[in-house]
Amino acid sequence: MSSAALRAPARRTGLWIVATLICGVLFLAVYEYFVRTESGQFLDNVMRLTADHFEHPLPHLNPQNRWIAVIIVAPPAAIFATIVLAGQKYLAGLIAAGTVVAANISTQVLKYGILDRPDLVGNPTYWTNNSLPSGHTTIAASVAVAVFLVASPKARPALGVLAALWGGGWGTYLFIEAWHRPSDMVAAYLVVAAWGLVGGWLIFRASPKENTVITDAEPDVAPAAGLCWFLGIVLTLGGVLCLFFAGGWSGLAQSMESPSLWPWVAGALLTFGPVFLTAAAGINFFGVETGRRARGGEVPTHKGHRIVYPIPPELRTLYERV
Repeated sequence: MSSAALRAPARRTGLWIVATLICGVLFLAVYEYFVRTESGQFLDNVMRLTADHFEHPLPHLNPQNRWIAVIIVAPPAAIFATIVLAGQKYLAGLIAAGTVVAANISTQVLKYGILDRPDLVGNPTYWTNNSLPSGHTTIAASVAVAVFLVASPKARPALGVLAALWGGGWGTYLFIEAWHRPSDMVAAYLVVAAWGLVGGWLIFRASPKENTVITDAEPDVAPAAGLCWFLGIVLTLGGVLCLFFAGGWSGLAQSMESPSLWPWVAGALLTFGPVFLTAAAGINFFGVETGRRARGGEVPTHKGHRIVYPIPPELRTLYERV
């Protein structure tokens, strides 16, 4: 077996830094277009307006109900606690919990302390405050990602799909309740993704044994990642097509006066689709960065193994004198 196939988890720190920076760049792109340009604000607003107009079969959420956050957190938290306690992954659990706290603090600081929302298209008075990134979506996505982080390499791909369903499902629910614009949820996914990478690198480095697999028994990440790529691409492209079916810019402008279902469907799809794209990238990335070891062998170290060359018999006496 080639020694190149054996590696410690999170060996390529630079790759983790680049991935985290990509999340930051994408976050800035979402903010700059959907908050700081007229066309971006218009698209966001027309989708949110239709969500405010049309009814849906799900229970309505009361913004004053503090129990909503508990409902969002409780199921993933129960799974998280089970994995941590059963596997005695206390350090990994502490790091994952820290990423949840960091992601949610970051969202609040960004939304209320750093980012502003200029009124470029005549927003209703109750829409003028900045709402990017979504706080409740950050909660839902971050607790789901915490489960992903402490999971074993074998269970991690499937839990990545479930994390996308949980975080994206709540994000879409909040959209159809007209709590947020679609860009607010996409920004929240990116905040969580960035902190998930930081937490993932720390966990891989702190617990290398639990995040290393045997080379001839590697878990297959392709089905889970492929499903997420498929759903993400189909849903996101479907959302874009719905904007065209609404009649383009002129049709969307008419929807501000006479709301159409097309922007409503577009908003739901553009809220749900990107979370699967994020999950797909995460599943693939964590799968590649998981450590590899030979069956019966030790977990490779980040420093590598010291190479000892044999001393020729005719020179051994010289080495013994030194």
